[in-house]
Amino acid sequence: MHTDEDSCIELAGRIARGDLMLGLLPLEAADEVAAGLSAAGRAGSARAWRELGLAYLAIDGDRLPPVGWAADLPFPDGVDDTGGRALRCFAEAARLGDRDGALMFAASTREASAAAQEAARELLRPHADADPAAGYAYGLLEQWLGRPGAAIEHHLRAAGQGDADAAFELYALFSTGEGVERDEAEGQRWLAVAAELGQDRALYNVGAAHATGANGYPLDMTMAVDFYTRAARAGNSRAAATLGVMHLTGEGVAEDRDQAREWFETADDLGHPVDEWLAHLGLRRP
Repeated sequence: MHTDEDSCIELAGRIARGDLMLGLLPLEAADEVAAGLSAAGRAGSARAWRELGLAYLAIDGDRLPPVGWAADLPFPDGVDDTGGRALRCFAEAARLGDRDGALMFAASTREASAAAQEAARELLRPHADADPAAGYAYGLLEQWLGRPGAAIEHHLRAAGQGDADAAFELYALFSTGEGVERDEAEGQRWLAVAAELGQDRALYNVGAAHATGANGYPLDMTMAVDFYTRAARAGNSRAAATLGVMHLTGEGVAEDRDQAREWFETADDLGHPVDEWLAHLGLRRP
């Protein structure tokens, strides 16, 4: 039997990879993971709570039973499904002062109740000023709670500390006038900052602007391909699919069906619905 925390975490990883369903682990392994990690969590291990939360997200709830939580948290979200159980685990880690647990909890509340989001704000508050990722997450919570104006200061601070996602969020807010006076020039400035910091959606948007000559960017297909490539390498599935189409049709680049195929495979791996998109464009995968 696995009793220590490290062994339980390793076992949870095996279950997540499918070893339980394949019969490579006994069915009681799930009970062992839940019991071992929750015991370590109640003994003060934020890491154990985080890993148990991730396990709930990765493993069918019927195979990983609920556990007894330590904290009485002030939100009504239930724990009868894997998402609710993961939320509770991340909250437990955050209550122990764990920054990563607070970030995981905040991210998991996007579709949760306003009470859960308010709880996430309180758990993030100790980290938000000095930690750019936490500051960005705090700003998102303000937006989800319907207070985009209150989000601006947190995104500004986080972007100033080098957070690329916060810079891209400022681009979106200034461009739409949500929570702030609309200022397209300021929005474009933040888009450039986000792209410089390597934010994948910003890189894609700058590539699209060069491809069309929009928003003051010069029409330059070489630059468009460069930004699309950087965006795809940063994980942007649409940029990878766009590069595939460009190489398939010879638009802006030399026609190269092998390159097109490789970019479509990359887009597949990144989760883009390539075949559906190609059908919409009247194209077929090479």
